Amino acid sequence: MIMQKNKLRAALTALAVTAASLSAVTGIHAAAADGAGGYNWEKTDGYQEATVSVQDGSGKTTVTFDKADNQEYIAGFCAQDGSGWDWSDYTKLSMTVTNTGSSAVTFGIALGTGGDWSWHQSNTYATIDPGASQELNYYLTGEEWTFNDTVCAVADLYEVHRINMMISAPTSTPVSGTVEISDLKLGGSASAEVEPKDGFYVNGSKLCDANGNPFIMRGTNYAYTWFKWQNNVDATLKEIAGYGANTVRIVLGDGDQYDKNTAGEIANLIKICEANQLIAVFEVHDATGKNETQPLLNAAKYFTELKSALAGHEDTVIINIANEWQGSANDSAWQSAYIEAVKIIRDAGLKHCIMCDAGGWGQTASTVINSGAAVLEADPEHNTMFSVHMYGYAGGTQQMIKSIMDSMITRQLCLVIGEFGYKHSDGDVDEAYIMEYAQQTGTGWMAWSWNGNGSPVEYLDMSSENAGGTLSKDWGEVVVNGANGWKETAKVCTVFTDEKPAAATTTTAATTAAETETTTAMTTIITTIPDVIETTTAETTILTTTTEPAVVTPSLLGDVDENGDVDVSDTVLLARYIGEDGDAIISAVGKANADTDQNGKLENNDGILILQFVAKLIPQF
Repeated sequence: MIMQKNKLRAALTALAVTAASLSAVTGIHAAAADGAGGYNWEKTDGYQEATVSVQDGSGKTTVTFDKADNQEYIAGFCAQDGSGWDWSDYTKLSMTVTNTGSSAVTFGIALGTGGDWSWHQSNTYATIDPGASQELNYYLTGEEWTFNDTVCAVADLYEVHRINMMISAPTSTPVSGTVEISDLKLGGSASAEVEPKDGFYVNGSKLCDANGNPFIMRGTNYAYTWFKWQNNVDATLKEIAGYGANTVRIVLGDGDQYDKNTAGEIANLIKICEANQLIAVFEVHDATGKNETQPLLNAAKYFTELKSALAGHEDTVIINIANEWQGSANDSAWQSAYIEAVKIIRDAGLKHCIMCDAGGWGQTASTVINSGAAVLEADPEHNTMFSVHMYGYAGGTQQMIKSIMDSMITRQLCLVIGEFGYKHSDGDVDEAYIMEYAQQTGTGWMAWSWNGNGSPVEYLDMSSENAGGTLSKDWGEVVVNGANGWKETAKVCTVFTDEKPAAATTTTAATTAAETETTTAMTTIITTIPDVIETTTAETTILTTTTEPAVVTPSLLGDVDENGDVDVSDTVLLARYIGEDGDAIISAVGKANADTDQNGKLENNDGILILQFVAKLIPQF
């Protein structure tokens, strides 16, 4: 069957297929210019009057402003195209913003799209300290924009008329200075499939084990460094595993504030965890709540000293550099410090998956949401995940909990809830919803904590003793035996069971799509398919022949390519099939899987439902 370009284009446009699923697109298609991203930038006309000048040069744009405040007198600059740029193949706009002035500034953007120039303004503004550079990422398809007081994704991406950048002051005190914009580009999120590693590795928002299987943490925190001499470590870890946990986050000291744990101790802890089929997450507690960069870097250097104990255990150990470093949340400082800390560990030759806690005592998720992508990209192993701790602030409401998890998934960043309780000094916690939504989204979590909490938070003890105690009714029982607890949801990591991922019979074919002006990588199931009876641009009736049963039972709704996973590639394959691309082959089971609304037809709505499921906008089909 010959592909009809107009039909395929219509199907892809209807499904809003992004560049993240089609290719690693990084350039911006624009007229030749000398400003950031290949655009011509200019002062806004008639408003944003704090702008003094806008200068383009060598792919950068420098904006000078005077007495900008946080109310009406702000600075602004824009790039525009009367006909409208087509951004429908993109999910992310990224750039580096450098504040060369002497005062902190805030930075945000707005996009004018569609025939009626609908304005979508970014919900959050980044604060950039003087002398600092920060990579900013704006996710076009995430519900992180405001249009007419409604939170939404950017509409009409096929017709973007104007990009408007805005510079203001963090407070009412006016500021003056210069800001430089560079490395501006469009692309997809970090969702491309990655090659399996010998240990744990991140694949988009998922954590995978050395066998290539997704691994979802269900565990607890164990305050080893404070109680190591008082209890039998073997008995404690065996008991935790016996209750059903698959992970334990272990508190260590690097000597800055707490006694320094030796490489021999860590080797023993790894041995005991492995014997009990527990994944060990090691964290240094000395840097907790500190804003100076050095305690974080000291923690990173401490892990390099443990190389003899850690090496060879990449498949059972994760390095959580420091517990809750940065008491006062600051995105740019968090970003630059963690990039440096990760580099220290990588330069020592450690290839383990690295975990970074959010700033603001672990609860200010915006540090990770705004800056996590930059830390991940700077990691030469591209193997960094992130942790948010959920107490009264981050875990206090369902809206906050859902927003944090959804934002991380939208950005294709791997998240774990590294700590949470059921109440705390900063307020009540919706622990039931944390566990429920984590199960829906495949997000890992580790409760705080097994035993040893002092007054006034002793209620956070899961067990009355480190070993041989009883589970607390309000907390331990909930984590272990409650809805979405260990007993119900925890699975032993397959590195202990040697379970291999289900093999998918696939091949990768290169297809040139003239209408997108880029080469796209498509994964196609190799199978046979009967002659097509009838197709249309809007929908395709599920086919039956004498060689296929009249009723085919779906194996996994949404899994069009039958690789055992539901992702954007399923939407792409379905769009190609609806668009009558003769190379888009879907088996009978694949068609049954593709019929997500179960109406007996393959149509654009099925693809939209898959996209909503992948983005976690709907929990199930």
